[in-house]
Amino acid sequence: MKICIWTTSLQADTLAMAIALDRDPEVELLVVAASLAAYQHEPIARFCPLTCQLLDRSRDDHEKTVRAFDADVFFADNHIPKYLVGRKMVYFWHGLPLKIRPPRDIRSFRRLSTRLVGNISQPNPRFLAQCYNQMDLDYRIRRLKIAEQNCRIWGSPYSDLLLNPPYRRADLEDYYQLDLQGRKNILLSLTWNFGSKPFGVLGDDDAIYAGLLKTAAEHDANIIFSLHDKFRYQPELIEKIEACANRYPRSFIKYKNEHADNLADLVVSDVMICNFSSFIVFHYFMGKPSIHIKPVDTKKWFVGLPTMRKNSVQSVLRRNNDRLWLYPFEDSGGSLPGNQEELIADVERSLEDSSYCNDRAQRFIADKIYLPDGKTCQRIITDVKEWACE
Repeated sequence: MKICIWTTSLQADTLAMAIALDRDPEVELLVVAASLAAYQHEPIARFCPLTCQLLDRSRDDHEKTVRAFDADVFFADNHIPKYLVGRKMVYFWHGLPLKIRPPRDIRSFRRLSTRLVGNISQPNPRFLAQCYNQMDLDYRIRRLKIAEQNCRIWGSPYSDLLLNPPYRRADLEDYYQLDLQGRKNILLSLTWNFGSKPFGVLGDDDAIYAGLLKTAAEHDANIIFSLHDKFRYQPELIEKIEACANRYPRSFIKYKNEHADNLADLVVSDVMICNFSSFIVFHYFMGKPSIHIKPVDTKKWFVGLPTMRKNSVQSVLRRNNDRLWLYPFEDSGGSLPGNQEELIADVERSLEDSSYCNDRAQRFIADKIYLPDGKTCQRIITDVKEWACE
């Protein structure tokens, strides 16, 4: 069977599926992704090398190569191809969504999917959508207008790698150029989705950066900035993050389009701080404390959120209600500080107590991720093989 993975970047669920499919003797695999040159220099490429053909989407001839491959099935995430990559389509998302997708994104998804494989609002033998849990399935039926027969509750393929990472902290010291074993590691993951002030309602950003650096220094800890694609951030936020890192000698900055291996970040982390990117859900599997930054004031009726339009970041005013968030902030798998003082206190406690709020994380996984037992990829492969032959 020929399978093509068409993905925004080789990370998370599509990465786990690529590794599993590459090892399946019954599958001939082609992976099409962005930033492959950067990926091939990452630890994950060394510890889990792929033997299949890797094709960068930036190449002018990728369509000719993909069409010649003639896949039986293609997997696509949020970046859907504009031409038919295979006879049947399996739709993934790059992490358990925490925010509701904007209507504009949904319309684009439906338009492109329909053009490739036909009507997805009716039972369609050429289309399947991955779901993380029953609520996720209900959301895809209700909001994305996908027929229930086209949905599968599979859980998270990435959980296979999270539960059994291919490397340890000691293996990654040369990559980060930091003492990872003798020091604690603070993972700071700030998404671009909430503009130039990532610390939301907690207080003044400059004061919070200074407080975090002071706390890290007092605990002799490293700080790793694990960030999204650099081009998505507003310039003033990049300037502030890089200035913060330059003031602290034991720091490392990673942008996703330059350093693709975010599994390594999760493996070395002792505590993660994040402003509600879905990336933090993966950290719950590591059994380490997760601290959530409330990104907006829920008392406000409208919030301005950045979005990518015409290859640039633009601010869009959106209603701040149940149409914006899938889960209440309080339903997270970790702590939810209400101000700067509580944030610093949570960081200090996390560095001293590795089990802090782990019960919340495990409860979130049990409620929101179907059957994370290390065998998710194999169940999906078995299911897809049977479906492809129908």
